[in-house]
Parts: sequence; structure tokens; C-alpha cells
Amino acid sequence: MMEEFHVDRPQAEQYIRIGVRLAKQAVREYSRRSGREAFVAASLGSYGATLADGSEYRGNYGVPCEQLERIHSERVRCTLLESPDMVAFETIPDAEEVKTILRLMETKFSDTPFWVSLQCRSESQLADGSNLDEISAYINELTPSSMVALGVNCVQPELVRPVVERIRSGLGSSTQILTICYPNSGEVWEEGWRHVAGETPSPEVWSNIVVQSGADIVGGCCRTTTSHIRSLRELLY
Repeated sequence: MMEEFHVDRPQAEQYIRIGVRLAKQAVREYSRRSGREAFVAASLGSYGATLADGSEYRGNYGVPCEQLERIHSERVRCTLLESPDMVAFETIPDAEEVKTILRLMETKFSDTPFWVSLQCRSESQLADGSNLDEISAYINELTPSSMVALGVNCVQPELVRPVVERIRSGLGSSTQILTICYPNSGEVWEEGWRHVAGETPSPEVWSNIVVQSGADIVGGCCRTTTSHIRSLRELLY
């Protein structure tokens, strides 16, 4: 991706850090104006997103876990230099990548709160075809000490409820890990975003679908707008 945008490594790292600073600045301003507490989750996408070819919607990278761990470790270390409240691993389509992230956070960054949000092809499968229950079982076995939430993002709105319910069932009633979902607008990705006439829900319908998912933390992903988030907020407050 650095080649795609014609930047070198120091520039890329600087942009990551600037992003966290800007988010913290926005949170301070929001808290000052609203009196509400807010937090900054530093967004770190999947390895597939760095390839800039849509691999975050497919998985099955064909690279060793050691390479995945190195890349994610470097980005986490860079992000933490700006002290975000937590780290968000988003649009993760690949089961081996999820497991690599979980091990990395438990062994090297165990004091850093984080969540993992998956990219799924169905209510029971990740984008790479892996069984969703495999992820819940691995988390129950590893018991990551600083994991805040597990969920799904950048999927069709109608998919979030069955995925959230399956995750919650897989983790079990005794877990302290929250569920999270933030779907896209309902448009379809086919080597670019495509609007399907009559199939993309209005912001009001979209926000109702998201709230009805029952997830503990909700939001919007690709192609959602301020109208979507405003409608969602009105339902929640």
C-alpha cells in the first residue's frame, strides 16, 4: 500500500500517528461540548487491506503466521506511541490471522485493551470460509486478558444479528467480552462499491437493523454517512 500511495515507511508511520492525534483532539472537543466521556480506538485493519486489492474481503493470504505477526506487531507499536485508549483490529477475514492477533496481544501487548471485528461471508463463516465457532472456541481457550469485544464489520446490515448471536452463544454466558457490530451501508463490493437499486436501506431502516442486532457496541462502516450515525444515535439516546 505504501507503493500505491507513493509514501515511504517513516511517512506511513507518521500518518498512523497523526490519525490517532486527530482522533484524540476530536474526542477532547466532543467531551468538552457534550459533557460525555468518549474514547479513541486506533483502527488497524487486516493484512489484506495493506494489499489494496480487496483481500480483506477474501482472506486466504497464503503467507506464514510469522509474517502476519510481524506486520501487526509493527503497527501496534507505532500506534501505541500516541497512547490511544484501545486498539481495533477491523475487517479481519482470515481465521489464522485472527488467532495470530490474539496470540500477539496476549504475549506482547497484554495491557492494551483491544477488539477484533471480523469480515464474514455468512452467519457461520468468516470470509475465508473458516467456521465462526472456531474463533469463539479459540478465545475461550486462550482467555485473552485485555480483549474488550469480538464482532463483525463491513458486512451487509442483515448479517449482523445472526453473527452477533452466534458469537455470543459461542463465547458463553460467563464471558466478559462484549459484542460489537458496524455494518456497511448495504451497498455491494465488486472491485468497487456498487449501489443496488431498491436493496440499500435508508439510514432509518439501517439503524433499526443495527440496534436490533443486540450488540453491545454499534456503529457504521464503509459508505455509511453522518445521516446513518445520526439516526443510530437518536435510537440509542
